[in-house]
Amino acid sequence: MLRLAMGNDRWWSDEFDNEIEELDTTDVWTLNVIEHSLPNGGLKYEQTTFGSFVCSNCRYHWSSFVTHLRFFIKLDRARKRGIVNMRISRQSCKKCNLATMEKPHISHANLKIMIKNLVLKINRKFYEQEDYGRRSRSINYYSDQNGPHDKDHCEICQEDAHQEKKDEQGSFYLREDWEQGTSLHEKKTSEQGGSTALAVGVAAGVVVGIGALALACMAFSKPKDSSKK
Repeated sequence: MLRLAMGNDRWWSDEFDNEIEELDTTDVWTLNVIEHSLPNGGLKYEQTTFGSFVCSNCRYHWSSFVTHLRFFIKLDRARKRGIVNMRISRQSCKKCNLATMEKPHISHANLKIMIKNLVLKINRKFYEQEDYGRRSRSINYYSDQNGPHDKDHCEICQEDAHQEKKDEQGSFYLREDWEQGTSLHEKKTSEQGGSTALAVGVAAGVVVGIGALALACMAFSKPKDSSKK
């Protein structure tokens, strides 16, 4: 039987406290579970995991591998305090079509995976410590996903769609894709490395060109052999 975490938000913060202790930092971090929109500013990070739902009206059961978890991460370096506000997206029943948004049930195993990935993100963003670990994928407990994600009954998908209509430039929420696998520091280092390699290549080409030109000039300026008739 799966050990379900939803309904006890304290499990999330307790697991976060345990995982954050693995970082070599004196900053104090806190995780809060909230039910509404995340505040603006700071680092926004998203994960998806497997969740199961039960309609409180008709008792219909369904599952979704695209259960959104969104995090607002901020570190006050002067006060040495960090805070993470976490929001778990709800879904509504498609059988009775009521507007009630139901909270997902998430296994304790997936809870641990999501929190570990979150702390890995914090490490890469704020501390850049080596060998802390790699991102893990959420566990899918059912092979059949019954088609694509049902955005019409997903709380966060509906909010994003509404916001996109108000803002022609796109959604307010910038999704950070873990598949890129690079921190800002790693990306900057990579870009600097590429620029340096390009500069070295250009410089080498200039030197080779100058050398070839000098040899050509020497060949044309070489005096004729006086022994020839």
